[in-house]
Amino acid sequence: MNILHQYTFQSLKVNRRRTLFTGMGIVISVAMITAVSVFASSFLNYMERKAIYETGDWELAYSDLNETEIQYLNTDKQVDHTFTVDDLGYAVLPESQNEYKPYWFIRACDEEGFQRLGLHLVSGRLPENENELLVSEHVAYNGGVEIELGQTITLQTGQRVLQESPDQPLNQNNPYDPEQPETIADPQPRNYTVVGIMERSDLEPRWSPGYTAITARSETDPGVDPVVYVKLKHSGQRPQEDFPQLQIKLYPAAGVNNNVLRFRGPFWENSYFAMVASAATLTLLIIITGSVFLIYNAFAISLTERSRQFGILASVGATSRQKFWCVVQEGLMIALAAIPLGVLAGICGMAVTLRVINPMLQSLEFLSADVPFHTVVSFPAVALTVICSVVMIVLACWLPALKAARMTPIQAIRQPQKVKLKRRHRFLSFAAGKLWGIEGELAVKNIQRSGRKAGLTILSLAVSLILFTTVTSIMTMMIQAVGMTSQDELADAWVTDYSSHSFLEEKPSFTQLRQLTSVAGTQRITQVYAAVHTQNLDFDDYWSGIGEEYPALLFAVDDETYARILTENQISEAMMADPADGVIPGILFNRYRAQITENGKKRYADVPFLKSMPETLKISIGDAGETLAIKPMALAADMDLYSSEIVYGGNLAVLIPVSNLNTLLTEAKGSRSYSDKLYLRAVPGQQETMIQQIDEIGKQNLTHSFSWYSPVQNQREDKTLLTIVSIFIYGFITLICMICLVNVINTISTNIGLRRKEFAMLRSVGMDEKKFNCMIRLESVFYGLGAAAIGIPVSLYLITLLHYNLMQGSFWFSFTMPWPMMLGGVAVLMLMVMTMMSYATRKVRKENIIETLKEEE
Repeated sequence: MNILHQYTFQSLKVNRRRTLFTGMGIVISVAMITAVSVFASSFLNYMERKAIYETGDWELAYSDLNETEIQYLNTDKQVDHTFTVDDLGYAVLPESQNEYKPYWFIRACDEEGFQRLGLHLVSGRLPENENELLVSEHVAYNGGVEIELGQTITLQTGQRVLQESPDQPLNQNNPYDPEQPETIADPQPRNYTVVGIMERSDLEPRWSPGYTAITARSETDPGVDPVVYVKLKHSGQRPQEDFPQLQIKLYPAAGVNNNVLRFRGPFWENSYFAMVASAATLTLLIIITGSVFLIYNAFAISLTERSRQFGILASVGATSRQKFWCVVQEGLMIALAAIPLGVLAGICGMAVTLRVINPMLQSLEFLSADVPFHTVVSFPAVALTVICSVVMIVLACWLPALKAARMTPIQAIRQPQKVKLKRRHRFLSFAAGKLWGIEGELAVKNIQRSGRKAGLTILSLAVSLILFTTVTSIMTMMIQAVGMTSQDELADAWVTDYSSHSFLEEKPSFTQLRQLTSVAGTQRITQVYAAVHTQNLDFDDYWSGIGEEYPALLFAVDDETYARILTENQISEAMMADPADGVIPGILFNRYRAQITENGKKRYADVPFLKSMPETLKISIGDAGETLAIKPMALAADMDLYSSEIVYGGNLAVLIPVSNLNTLLTEAKGSRSYSDKLYLRAVPGQQETMIQQIDEIGKQNLTHSFSWYSPVQNQREDKTLLTIVSIFIYGFITLICMICLVNVINTISTNIGLRRKEFAMLRSVGMDEKKFNCMIRLESVFYGLGAAAIGIPVSLYLITLLHYNLMQGSFWFSFTMPWPMMLGGVAVLMLMVMTMMSYATRKVRKENIIETLKEEE
């Protein structure tokens, strides 16, 4: 270690406080960089493991190979391992209730195949010989065939062929077409005992005609079509090109495991890596920019404090290069201790964060419960952290080091500090003196004299204020938006079932749903899309410029709901009897929730369609162009219907009983568009239970005509996602603000240390403790006001811009200026600066005035 190294090390030891705060800033910065890189590597690792769990640990699959080709794959240096699966063929499944999946598809695996093919047991065990069978669970809920463990089944297994083309076997990639007769060629009887039930394999396409069943592979009785699965040692995005002579023999059902390959191979070929890397790069740029700002400020202050020392070094022969590297070495010495601590803190922090959000992500089904999302610390992630940290520190040290290198001995020793004051500077100090006396005038002059250091301090405080207010406003707006997505829904769930096209017949699934204990009420509403003729209709002024036809919706409800709405609108049921003279009576819903702009502000308001009730409504249904008549019996502004489309759909809504709808549609010609849904409201507190029960009923439906939707579930998922985003955003902002505050602490403490003689001189001419404290507090207030002068306008601009962007989208809510949050943030900043300055001056107050004035700088 040469003399300059020793000098740099001793300088760090002497200035422990500055060294500590600079090191803390670097630790926080490195921890943030580590967290970003570790999260990116953990995410990519999770996606790869999830893909392997779903489709298996293989990359290529070949069929129709001869022994030479199989031996070639087994001995090739690029291949890591192979395993073989025999396709034994198809067998008819006569009990299947799914007309598009009438077969079993039998495969045979060796021991490695069971481990690497992505098979997952639900119950039982894996087959141990060729007489035992593992079946898929979805043969029960999709095919309607109940299979029990221990059950013995006899299958006639053979090749599936078209009757018109018996020489061309079909596979799982060829869907079943009922209009093209098929047969099983050369069926062979096989007896199996069911020993296990597995989850549906992702290797079975949705359109495949056979339910997958797997037995153990027999070396003495191989299948007619063995499939060789290959995993390479170093795979790219298109590994099939490594074996061009075998490309024509790729397995037709699934020859390339693209699900896994998306996350393997060189990063320049990996599309997911590019996506994650772009997001991580943006985050790292923000972190590094803030960190460079912090570290630069620390070393700039250090240079100001040690400028005389650099002048002395230059006077005794130190070259510009030696002075330059003296500053850089100071940064690297701090980094030597701070970077390992930052890496460790980042890894631990991300591990805790992932542990907290893992259950939330699983509840959103972003993560599989079977594949944990755990922290993965990879060498590239750590190396990236170290490289970014070193570059960050060197960049921060570069300008102070250049300034030290260019400093001449005379400049450094004399320290000619020119304080250039403009007219506005003199006015500010004069005004402060008039308002607060000499303490206010000195506080303003101290800030003006500090120049760049004061500017950096104010900027650091302003950045903290901007981040706090902007992010808090973003989260508030997001919470409002999430609340608006489902606050106007009138039902907790609705179900569609097209198994029957009758409006009067009760569907079995609807009957099951009505009987659920978690359901408080139901309404079956059939909506028919139509168009109303607008001639001779007295529309409200809001609808000026309406065309000759306007979209309409006919809402048909059950008799009980219909009778209740009649009573609510004081209409006799006798008046709403069967249609007479081809005119159908109905109730016109005369309200629309419209978005109105007033004085540049958007709001929601209820707008009527019509000013008065017409004699008849002429409507067209379907494409035949026929006109039908409806007799409105009342204009209703409120109806307790579970469908929100009646209020927010924007269509003219007419309520009729379902029996009249049946008559109306019988009279209408041509095709019609309609929807038939059962709307459900849950017992308070049992929304989740009801959603689970609806999902179970949907799984039992075998016709694929059953579908459901729940705004409650979507709102829950949105809130959970918002919580996860909040954790990351607030954690990120907290660390950024900590960097800024460390910067402020470092600046203020060093600045107070440099002003020791000034404070001693003020006390020597009679400034008592009270006035001294008043000056320090006023200086803190002025720092806070300076930060507010920058932070509040910028925050208001950003918040207004964010609100404007949201208003251009799907959400409209009033904008409230967050003055309490901003003023509270400014007050907290002032209090923090005041506390830091009071702490920094505590030691100065105890010093002897004479001894301090006698010290050489």
